[in-house]
Amino acid sequence: MKNTRKARGFTLIEVAVALAILSWVLSSALFLVHQYSDERLKLRERFFATQVSWNRLLERYQYAQGWVPQSERTAKTSKGIDKQAGQNWRWQLTSEAAMGQDLFRYEVKSGRADGEQFTGTLAIYLVGDGQ
Repeated sequence: MKNTRKARGFTLIEVAVALAILSWVLSSALFLVHQYSDERLKLRERFFATQVSWNRLLERYQYAQGWVPQSERTAKTSKGIDKQAGQNWRWQLTSEAAMGQDLFRYEVKSGRADGEQFTGTLAIYLVGDGQ
C-alpha cells in the first residue's frame, strides 16, 4: 500500500513566521499613528501660540497708527498672559530700533503658560515710538 496521506494545514514554523511578520506590520502602523498624533498636537500648539503673537502685533500696530486713544497708550506692556482656546499662553514682546528714522522691529514670542519654551514667534517692522 502506498501512503497517500496529504499534508494539510501549516507547520508551526510557518505560523510563527506569519505571526512575526504581522506583529512587525502592526507595530509599525501603531508607531506611525502615534507619531502623526504627536505632530498634530505640536502643530495645534504652534498655531495658537502664533495666534497670540499675531494679536499682540496687531495691538502694537493699532498704537502705531494712532487708533488707540492717548489715555490707553500708557498701558502697553512687554509681557503677559492671554487666554486662547481655553488655555493660558504667555507672551513676550521686544522692540528694537531698525535702519531708518522712527522704524522699529517688534517681535513677539509666545508659548503655553505652563511650558518652558516659546513655540510661536512673529515679527513686524513699524514706524512709531518704539515703546
